[in-house]
Amino acid sequence: MRIARQLAVLLFVGSFPIAAEFASPASAQSDANTKVIELSAKKYDFTPAEIRVPKGTRVELKVHSVDDTHGVKLDVYPEGAKHKGTPGLVFEHPDDNGNVKKGEDQVLDFVAQEPGTYDFKCAKFCGFGHDKMKGKLIVE
Repeated sequence: MRIARQLAVLLFVGSFPIAAEFASPASAQSDANTKVIELSAKKYDFTPAEIRVPKGTRVELKVHSVDDTHGVKLDVYPEGAKHKGTPGLVFEHPDDNGNVKKGEDQVLDFVAQEPGTYDFKCAKFCGFGHDKMKGKLIVE
């Protein structure tokens, strides 16, 4: 019985370097290639209102509401796109785009796959100037 327990512990502990070897390069690589962008939202303004990223960039967009509940809804197709086939912005969690929870910062993870200008707007009605609360993501 004691030998079986020691063997089980050895196998359990011995499996960690293998798991770490497989998991660590991918996660380290995605972290190094991710551009984290902080976006501040307040009535009726985003700061910055214009964001530029290179094509192919993995983006983590962190939206912080300063005064009220705000959020961001990004167009997934660039301005002037005639064909609505494959989106130019590919979200890790598509349901998060435009989904805002009161009291929580919104975090959007996506890859900017195609060059162009993508509009974004406030995703939560915040008053009479709500329709003017807009910005642009420019993928170069």
